[in-house]
Amino acid sequence: MSHLSSRQNSSPATPWVLLVDDEVSIRTLMTRFLAETGLEIEEAGNADQALAVLAKRTTEPLVAFVDVMMPGVDGLTLARKFRARFKRGSIVVMSGHLSDVSYWPEDLRDVDFMAKPFRLELVLEKVTAARAAQGS
Repeated sequence: MSHLSSRQNSSPATPWVLLVDDEVSIRTLMTRFLAETGLEIEEAGNADQALAVLAKRTTEPLVAFVDVMMPGVDGLTLARKFRARFKRGSIVVMSGHLSDVSYWPEDLRDVDFMAKPFRLELVLEKVTAARAAQGS
């Protein structure tokens, strides 16, 4: 289920992060780690939940961390939908299986990638890079 994980009363301009992974433990770990950054964090366990989060928000996420292998709609399809709707937000695709981006569909070879398992510091690096790219 999607939910706001931190900063419930933040202003609409507060940067936020979307975490989409069917593994609750990964979402929980990332949420706890990112809560220290002052960002709002929204979690979704699948693509449908992620799309519902995106539909209710008035601003685009600073970065969306999206697992590739999920039940139902896969993470690559979700990344395409995300890109079609938002022009500035970064997409970081996560997978423990698909580490060679050269085999990915050509239209998604420019998305960022994190191989599972990953260090939490790498998550922070991706957020920092997204902030720098957007000037926030």
